[in-house]
Amino acid sequence: MRLTPLIAARSQVLTAIELFVADKDPVSVQSLAGNARELLEDLCRQAGIEPMTELLLRDHPNKPKKDIYKALNLYRNCFKHLGETAKERQEDQETLDQFDDTKNEYLLYVCAEDYVRLRGAMPIPMQIFQAWFCACHVDLLAFQASAERYLNLFPGIQAMTRAQQKRGVAACIERFSDDPGLLAHPDTEPLLLIDH
Repeated sequence: MRLTPLIAARSQVLTAIELFVADKDPVSVQSLAGNARELLEDLCRQAGIEPMTELLLRDHPNKPKKDIYKALNLYRNCFKHLGETAKERQEDQETLDQFDDTKNEYLLYVCAEDYVRLRGAMPIPMQIFQAWFCACHVDLLAFQASAERYLNLFPGIQAMTRAQQKRGVAACIERFSDDPGLLAHPDTEPLLLIDH
């Protein structure tokens, strides 16, 4: 298999989703998803496709672009850089003190959205994660008519604890990963992708 930026981003997103739904290593999830988000955004732009960051910029017209990117990379930057001054290190620690696993699902969602914009299809774990995110966050959906569809895919999800929600998405991925109908659907990419 030839390693390309797309394959690297895809691999990082799929690994991040696997760790996320297994409730393991939120720091690595954030790092992997952050790396993939940058690659996918650049690939979208290169292909003339509007990435999710453009929607975020439109939704926050009074925020400078650099502030949006600072927010997207906030935790990952603390995971890979040590502040040069005591003040910077203190600010980084305050940021790290705010980090928890809930920050990861938003970043993973941005990755899945950029991926499907770029490719027009996704592997099953990305599809299920995207639907799960929408079911958990129906209040964020632009088209509330879609909310019922996502809530039907994950009945009772709004009343579940986070641990139950994550066990549910993990079970759903496991259950549908080998589903012949879903695997044959044109919106589904195979789990192993060879990019030329």
